[in-house]
Amino acid sequence: MNSVWALLASIALIRTTLYNYLPEKLRLYISARFEEWTRRFNTDETMVFKDYQSSKMNQLFQAANLYLGESLPTISIPRVTVEKTENVRNLTFSMEKNTEMIDVYENIPMKWKYFSDYSQGMSKHGIRWYELSFHKEYKSLVTNCYLPYILERANKIKERNRVVQLHTAAHDFWTPKPVIIQHPMTFETLAMDGNLKKELVEDLDRFMNSKEYYQQIGKVWKRGYLLYGPPGTGKSSLIAAMANHLNFDIYNSNLSAVSSDFVLQNLLLSTANRSILVIEDIDCSIKLQNRESGIEQPIKYQQQNKVTLSGLLNFFDGILSCCGEGKILVATTNYKDRIDRALLRAGRMDMHIYLTYCTFSAFKQLALRCLEISDHSLFHHIEKLLPKVKVSPAEVAGELMKTRDPKASTEGLIKHLEEKMATLKLVPSTIHLFHRHQIAKSINLQYHFLWHVMELVWTM
Repeated sequence: MNSVWALLASIALIRTTLYNYLPEKLRLYISARFEEWTRRFNTDETMVFKDYQSSKMNQLFQAANLYLGESLPTISIPRVTVEKTENVRNLTFSMEKNTEMIDVYENIPMKWKYFSDYSQGMSKHGIRWYELSFHKEYKSLVTNCYLPYILERANKIKERNRVVQLHTAAHDFWTPKPVIIQHPMTFETLAMDGNLKKELVEDLDRFMNSKEYYQQIGKVWKRGYLLYGPPGTGKSSLIAAMANHLNFDIYNSNLSAVSSDFVLQNLLLSTANRSILVIEDIDCSIKLQNRESGIEQPIKYQQQNKVTLSGLLNFFDGILSCCGEGKILVATTNYKDRIDRALLRAGRMDMHIYLTYCTFSAFKQLALRCLEISDHSLFHHIEKLLPKVKVSPAEVAGELMKTRDPKASTEGLIKHLEEKMATLKLVPSTIHLFHRHQIAKSINLQYHFLWHVMELVWTM
């Protein structure tokens, strides 16, 4: 043991002597050759991912954080940090300082270690970084395959975990603090014609999986939907279901509050990728007339309306709509025929979805959701009544929710439908009586007019 200590002491003395008496260039040369010699025996290589690079957040650090955090609940390491914020759906896991874990990629071990330094004089955030160590023969695999794989997985994790938020336009800008949407509506709970619902879901999924196809054919990766039909037929609920299905934020705009075409373009440019941009009641918010209707707007209103049809057409598929990807534009209206045909063509509104009053298919979905029944002896009576009565799905749901008893609830709905139908039958007779009264009044006026004319002629 003493001989070992003596050897170490001799090496230290020789090193000190060489450092003090050898020329600087010679010292550097010897040091470089020594490091090269030691590297021959080191088979590992290390990559460092700092949280900030040139004052900007390092995307690779963020991606590693998400990617490794997804694996932490399933492996055993001494310490793990667990968090939950309002902007994410699930718990998030991260490594503690100076802890390490092994990730296996294509049967190759990848060693990760997390470091942080909060020394005095540094910013309150300190410095954080990951170190990735692997056998040096796999450097090409790590650079060309493993790191791109981590970036792709991290993007999917981020999209899956984030909550849906609602952005509204105010003073020509989107509000700086969006509201978290906690709308429970999904396609599973949405009362809508079954075939139409299936067609829409398939169209959305096909669009989301067609990014490369759109690039291949030279088209912008975006899609437009027109939701039209009577009031209260579920247009807003459908938009919420679309947002929850895709996990997309909603940007809701009222064109009457937009001051100009230029502002409208800026709103489009500031919407995030993979989001839903909604224009509600597009036919009446700025009175965009159908040019084929032959009805012109008053000059006074035209001056007040600063968003033009031309500006809106460019908004849907002009050059600025090419900025961004994965965007969905949804316009709603109660009267499709009031919208100019140029807005309705493919490329602007690719799919037109007619939402009508409650059908028997929609009723069965509501009954399953509200009463947990798929069939009942009274269903055939409701099936006969629904085509004769204009009632919205929301109205039907309201009747079914009055009691949890299937029989009582179904009977209550039948009574409600029959009362509405009876009311509708009274309306035509009332109108008929009104018309008869107007006709009699008109004839009476004409009679008095002719009588006065005859009196005047007689006196002459």
